[in-house]
Amino acid sequence: MNQKNRSEHVGWLIFISIVGVVTVGGYFVLYPQTLYKPGEELFDTGYNLGLAGGLMMLALLLYPLRKRIKFFENLGVLPVWFKWHMVLGILGPLTIVFHSTYHVYIPFIHPQGSVNAAVAMLCMLLVSGSGTFGRFFYTKIHHGLYGHQASLTELSSSVDQAGDIKTLLSFAPEVERKLLEFRVRAEARAKESGLGLGHFIAVGFQAMSLRRAVAKELWTVMLAQAHEQKLDNAEVAKKYVEHKTAVADYINAVRDVAQFRTYERLFSWWHIFHIPLVYMMVFSAFYHVYAVHAY
Repeated sequence: MNQKNRSEHVGWLIFISIVGVVTVGGYFVLYPQTLYKPGEELFDTGYNLGLAGGLMMLALLLYPLRKRIKFFENLGVLPVWFKWHMVLGILGPLTIVFHSTYHVYIPFIHPQGSVNAAVAMLCMLLVSGSGTFGRFFYTKIHHGLYGHQASLTELSSSVDQAGDIKTLLSFAPEVERKLLEFRVRAEARAKESGLGLGHFIAVGFQAMSLRRAVAKELWTVMLAQAHEQKLDNAEVAKKYVEHKTAVADYINAVRDVAQFRTYERLFSWWHIFHIPLVYMMVFSAFYHVYAVHAY
Protein backbone atom coordinates (compact mmCIF):
# COMPACT_ATOMS: atom_id res chain seq x y z
CA MET A 1 0.00 0.00 0.00
CA ASN A 2 1.55 3.31 -1.08
CA GLN A 3 1.63 6.49 0.99
CA LYS A 4 -1.42 8.00 -0.72
CA ASN A 5 -3.54 4.90 -0.08
CA ARG A 6 -2.37 4.77 3.53
CA SER A 7 -3.44 8.40 3.99
CA GLU A 8 -6.87 7.63 2.50
CA HIS A 9 -7.40 4.70 4.85
CA VAL A 10 -6.16 6.57 7.91
CA GLY A 11 -8.43 9.50 7.08
CA TRP A 12 -11.47 7.25 6.79
CA LEU A 13 -10.61 5.37 9.97
CA ILE A 14 -10.39 8.68 11.86
CA PHE A 15 -13.69 9.84 10.35
CA ILE A 16 -15.52 6.60 11.20
CA SER A 17 -14.02 6.58 14.70
CA ILE A 18 -15.29 10.12 15.34
CA VAL A 19 -18.76 9.15 14.08
CA GLY A 20 -18.69 6.09 16.34
CA VAL A 21 -17.81 8.18 19.39
CA VAL A 22 -20.54 10.72 18.55
CA THR A 23 -23.08 7.90 18.09
CA VAL A 24 -22.30 6.32 21.45
CA GLY A 25 -22.16 9.70 23.18
CA GLY A 26 -25.47 10.70 21.64
CA TYR A 27 -27.15 7.69 23.20
CA PHE A 28 -26.28 8.80 26.72
CA VAL A 29 -27.47 12.34 25.95
CA LEU A 30 -30.65 11.70 23.99
CA TYR A 31 -32.04 8.38 25.20
CA PRO A 32 -32.71 9.30 28.84
CA GLN A 33 -33.60 12.94 28.05
CA THR A 34 -36.58 14.61 26.43
CA LEU A 35 -34.73 17.40 24.59
CA TYR A 36 -37.04 16.88 21.62
CA LYS A 37 -39.33 14.26 20.12
CA PRO A 38 -38.92 12.52 16.76
CA GLY A 39 -40.87 15.07 14.74
CA GLU A 40 -44.30 15.23 16.29
CA GLU A 41 -44.61 18.80 14.97
CA LEU A 42 -43.59 20.01 11.53
CA PHE A 43 -40.21 21.69 11.32
CA ASP A 44 -39.25 21.26 14.96
CA THR A 45 -35.82 19.83 15.92
CA GLY A 46 -36.77 16.17 15.64
CA TYR A 47 -38.58 16.72 12.33
CA ASN A 48 -35.67 18.69 10.86
CA LEU A 49 -33.18 16.00 11.82
CA GLY A 50 -35.33 13.38 10.11
CA LEU A 51 -35.70 15.60 7.05
CA ALA A 52 -31.94 16.23 6.83
CA GLY A 53 -31.11 12.55 7.29
CA GLY A 54 -33.71 11.52 4.72
CA LEU A 55 -32.35 13.97 2.15
CA MET A 56 -28.83 12.66 2.76
CA MET A 57 -29.95 9.07 2.18
CA LEU A 58 -31.88 10.18 -0.92
CA ALA A 59 -28.75 11.92 -2.21
CA LEU A 60 -26.95 8.57 -2.08
CA LEU A 61 -28.95 7.54 -5.14
CA LEU A 62 -27.28 10.28 -7.20
CA TYR A 63 -23.98 8.35 -7.31
CA PRO A 64 -25.33 5.32 -9.23
CA LEU A 65 -27.16 7.74 -11.55
CA ARG A 66 -23.91 9.64 -12.19
CA LYS A 67 -22.16 6.32 -12.78
CA ARG A 68 -24.62 4.76 -15.22
CA ILE A 69 -26.67 7.47 -16.95
CA LYS A 70 -24.99 9.28 -19.83
CA PHE A 71 -26.80 12.54 -19.11
CA PHE A 72 -24.84 12.94 -15.82
CA GLU A 73 -21.39 12.14 -17.28
CA ASN A 74 -20.14 15.74 -17.26
CA LEU A 75 -21.34 16.55 -13.75
CA GLY A 76 -18.13 16.33 -11.77
CA VAL A 77 -15.53 13.57 -11.56
CA LEU A 78 -16.62 10.11 -10.40
CA PRO A 79 -14.15 9.76 -7.48
CA VAL A 80 -15.58 12.90 -5.85
CA TRP A 81 -19.11 11.55 -6.24
CA PHE A 82 -17.98 8.26 -4.70
CA LYS A 83 -16.37 10.07 -1.78
CA TRP A 84 -19.56 11.96 -0.95
CA HIS A 85 -21.60 8.80 -1.49
CA MET A 86 -19.65 7.19 1.36
CA VAL A 87 -19.69 10.29 3.57
CA LEU A 88 -23.47 10.68 3.27
CA GLY A 89 -23.86 6.94 3.80
CA ILE A 90 -22.42 7.47 7.28
CA LEU A 91 -23.73 10.92 8.20
CA GLY A 92 -27.27 10.18 6.94
CA PRO A 93 -27.86 7.23 9.29
CA LEU A 94 -26.24 9.14 12.17
CA THR A 95 -28.65 12.06 11.67
CA ILE A 96 -31.66 9.74 11.48
CA VAL A 97 -30.56 7.94 14.64
CA PHE A 98 -30.48 11.35 16.35
CA HIS A 99 -33.92 12.02 14.86
CA SER A 100 -35.22 8.82 16.51
CA THR A 101 -33.64 9.79 19.89
CA TYR A 102 -32.58 6.11 19.98
CA HIS A 103 -36.20 5.11 20.69
CA VAL A 104 -37.08 2.47 18.11
CA TYR A 105 -39.82 -0.13 18.24
CA ILE A 106 -38.35 -3.52 19.23
CA PRO A 107 -40.80 -6.37 20.00
CA PHE A 108 -40.78 -7.46 23.68
CA ILE A 109 -37.94 -5.02 24.46
CA HIS A 110 -39.19 -1.56 23.52
CA PRO A 111 -42.81 -2.05 22.33
CA GLN A 112 -43.49 1.70 22.13
CA GLY A 113 -43.04 3.41 18.80
CA SER A 114 -43.87 3.03 15.14
CA VAL A 115 -43.45 -0.33 13.43
CA ASN A 116 -42.94 1.24 9.99
CA ALA A 117 -40.32 3.58 11.47
CA ALA A 118 -38.53 0.55 12.93
CA VAL A 119 -38.58 -1.20 9.54
CA ALA A 120 -37.20 1.93 7.84
CA MET A 121 -34.48 2.23 10.49
CA LEU A 122 -33.51 -1.43 10.14
CA CYS A 123 -33.28 -1.18 6.33
CA MET A 124 -31.19 1.98 6.61
CA LEU A 125 -28.77 0.42 9.09
CA LEU A 126 -28.45 -2.69 6.92
CA VAL A 127 -27.67 -0.55 3.87
CA SER A 128 -25.13 1.51 5.84
CA GLY A 129 -23.49 -1.58 7.33
CA SER A 130 -23.47 -3.31 3.95
CA GLY A 131 -21.85 -0.21 2.45
CA THR A 132 -19.03 -0.43 5.00
CA PHE A 133 -18.29 -4.01 3.94
CA GLY A 134 -18.57 -3.00 0.29
CA ARG A 135 -16.03 -0.23 0.77
CA PHE A 136 -13.58 -2.75 2.28
CA PHE A 137 -14.01 -5.20 -0.62
CA TYR A 138 -13.77 -2.30 -3.09
CA THR A 139 -10.36 -1.18 -1.83
CA LYS A 140 -9.03 -4.73 -2.18
CA ILE A 141 -9.71 -4.92 -5.92
CA HIS A 142 -9.10 -1.28 -6.89
CA HIS A 143 -6.06 1.00 -6.87
CA GLY A 144 -6.81 2.89 -3.70
CA LEU A 145 -10.19 4.20 -2.66
CA TYR A 146 -10.79 6.23 -5.82
CA GLY A 147 -8.64 4.38 -8.35
CA HIS A 148 -9.53 2.10 -11.26
CA GLN A 149 -10.14 -1.61 -10.83
CA ALA A 150 -6.99 -3.68 -10.50
CA SER A 151 -6.21 -6.94 -12.27
CA LEU A 152 -4.45 -10.07 -11.08
CA THR A 153 -1.63 -9.38 -13.53
CA GLU A 154 -1.08 -5.90 -12.08
CA LEU A 155 -1.01 -7.25 -8.54
CA SER A 156 1.41 -10.01 -9.52
CA SER A 157 3.79 -7.43 -10.98
CA SER A 158 3.52 -5.43 -7.76
CA VAL A 159 5.12 -8.36 -5.92
CA ASP A 160 8.30 -7.87 -7.94
CA GLN A 161 8.07 -4.10 -7.45
CA ALA A 162 7.88 -4.57 -3.68
CA GLY A 163 11.60 -5.18 -3.64
CA ASP A 164 14.26 -7.53 -4.94
CA ILE A 165 14.19 -9.89 -1.99
CA LYS A 166 17.14 -11.99 -3.15
CA THR A 167 19.40 -8.95 -3.32
CA LEU A 168 18.00 -7.26 -0.26
CA LEU A 169 18.28 -10.32 2.00
CA SER A 170 21.47 -11.86 0.65
CA PHE A 171 22.91 -11.58 4.18
CA ALA A 172 19.95 -13.54 5.65
CA PRO A 173 19.41 -16.64 3.45
CA GLU A 174 16.99 -18.27 5.92
CA VAL A 175 14.69 -15.25 5.88
CA GLU A 176 14.88 -15.15 2.09
CA ARG A 177 13.98 -18.87 1.91
CA LYS A 178 10.88 -18.41 4.09
CA LEU A 179 9.63 -15.49 1.99
CA LEU A 180 10.08 -17.32 -1.30
CA GLU A 181 8.35 -20.45 0.07
CA PHE A 182 5.43 -18.29 1.17
CA ARG A 183 5.20 -16.81 -2.32
CA VAL A 184 5.18 -20.24 -3.99
CA ARG A 185 2.40 -21.49 -1.69
CA ALA A 186 0.36 -18.29 -2.08
CA GLU A 187 0.62 -18.24 -5.88
CA ALA A 188 -0.48 -21.88 -6.05
CA ARG A 189 -3.57 -21.03 -3.99
CA ALA A 190 -4.30 -17.98 -6.14
CA LYS A 191 -4.75 -20.26 -9.17
CA GLU A 192 -7.32 -22.48 -7.47
CA SER A 193 -10.96 -22.25 -8.54
CA GLY A 194 -13.98 -21.71 -6.31
CA LEU A 195 -14.49 -19.19 -3.56
CA GLY A 196 -11.56 -20.55 -1.54
CA LEU A 197 -12.53 -19.00 1.79
CA GLY A 198 -10.41 -21.53 3.70
CA HIS A 199 -7.26 -20.69 1.75
CA PHE A 200 -8.20 -17.00 1.84
CA ILE A 201 -8.26 -17.00 5.65
CA ALA A 202 -5.18 -19.22 5.92
CA VAL A 203 -3.07 -16.93 3.70
CA GLY A 204 -4.09 -13.92 5.78
CA PHE A 205 -3.01 -15.56 9.04
CA GLN A 206 0.18 -16.93 7.49
CA ALA A 207 1.13 -13.48 6.21
CA MET A 208 0.54 -11.93 9.64
CA SER A 209 2.53 -14.67 11.39
CA LEU A 210 5.35 -14.52 8.85
CA ARG A 211 5.71 -10.73 9.20
CA ARG A 212 6.25 -11.10 12.94
CA ALA A 213 8.60 -14.09 12.70
CA VAL A 214 10.69 -12.59 9.91
CA ALA A 215 10.97 -9.25 11.71
CA LYS A 216 12.42 -10.97 14.80
CA GLU A 217 14.76 -13.16 12.77
CA LEU A 218 15.88 -10.21 10.66
CA TRP A 219 16.70 -8.19 13.77
CA THR A 220 18.71 -11.09 15.25
CA VAL A 221 20.77 -11.53 12.07
CA MET A 222 21.42 -7.81 11.63
CA LEU A 223 22.34 -7.38 15.29
CA ALA A 224 24.82 -10.27 15.12
CA GLN A 225 26.44 -8.83 12.00
CA ALA A 226 26.59 -5.41 13.62
CA HIS A 227 28.57 -6.82 16.54
CA GLU A 228 30.92 -8.67 14.20
CA GLN A 229 31.53 -5.63 12.00
CA LYS A 230 31.39 -3.16 14.92
CA LEU A 231 28.73 -1.02 13.28
CA ASP A 232 26.98 1.93 14.87
CA ASN A 233 23.72 0.91 16.62
CA ALA A 234 21.78 3.87 15.22
CA GLU A 235 22.81 2.98 11.68
CA VAL A 236 21.82 -0.68 12.21
CA ALA A 237 18.43 0.34 13.61
CA LYS A 238 17.79 2.58 10.59
CA LYS A 239 18.69 -0.18 8.14
CA TYR A 240 16.54 -2.64 10.08
CA VAL A 241 13.47 -0.39 9.74
CA GLU A 242 14.08 -0.07 6.00
CA HIS A 243 14.49 -3.84 5.55
CA LYS A 244 11.51 -4.61 7.77
CA THR A 245 9.28 -2.24 5.74
CA ALA A 246 10.44 -3.75 2.44
CA VAL A 247 9.80 -7.28 3.70
CA ALA A 248 6.34 -6.33 5.01
CA ASP A 249 5.45 -4.74 1.64
CA TYR A 250 6.58 -7.91 -0.13
CA ILE A 251 4.52 -10.19 2.14
CA ASN A 252 1.45 -7.96 1.79
CA ALA A 253 1.80 -7.92 -2.00
CA VAL A 254 2.02 -11.73 -2.12
CA ARG A 255 -1.00 -12.01 0.20
CA ASP A 256 -3.04 -9.61 -1.96
CA VAL A 257 -2.34 -11.70 -5.07
CA ALA A 258 -3.45 -14.89 -3.31
CA GLN A 259 -6.65 -13.28 -2.02
CA PHE A 260 -7.57 -11.25 -5.10
CA ARG A 261 -10.00 -13.69 -6.78
CA THR A 262 -11.87 -14.28 -3.53
CA TYR A 263 -12.25 -10.52 -2.99
CA GLU A 264 -13.60 -10.23 -6.56
CA ARG A 265 -16.24 -12.86 -5.83
CA LEU A 266 -17.13 -11.35 -2.46
CA PHE A 267 -17.55 -7.92 -4.08
CA SER A 268 -19.85 -9.32 -6.78
CA TRP A 269 -21.91 -11.14 -4.13
CA TRP A 270 -22.04 -7.95 -2.09
CA HIS A 271 -23.64 -6.16 -5.05
CA ILE A 272 -26.35 -8.84 -5.24
CA PHE A 273 -27.07 -8.37 -1.53
CA HIS A 274 -26.71 -4.56 -1.37
CA ILE A 275 -28.95 -3.45 -4.24
CA PRO A 276 -32.20 -5.07 -2.93
CA LEU A 277 -31.48 -3.54 0.48
CA VAL A 278 -31.33 -0.10 -1.12
CA TYR A 279 -34.75 -0.61 -2.74
CA MET A 280 -36.17 -1.83 0.58
CA MET A 281 -34.74 1.21 2.35
CA VAL A 282 -36.19 3.66 -0.18
CA PHE A 283 -39.65 2.03 -0.09
CA SER A 284 -39.79 1.82 3.71
CA ALA A 285 -38.51 5.41 4.09
CA PHE A 286 -41.15 6.80 1.72
CA TYR A 287 -43.84 4.84 3.50
CA HIS A 288 -42.63 6.14 6.86
CA VAL A 289 -42.76 9.75 5.60
CA TYR A 290 -46.24 9.15 4.20
CA ALA A 291 -47.45 7.59 7.47
CA VAL A 292 -46.05 10.46 9.54
CA HIS A 293 -47.84 13.10 7.48
CA ALA A 294 -51.06 11.13 6.83
CA TYR A 295 -51.67 10.01 10.38
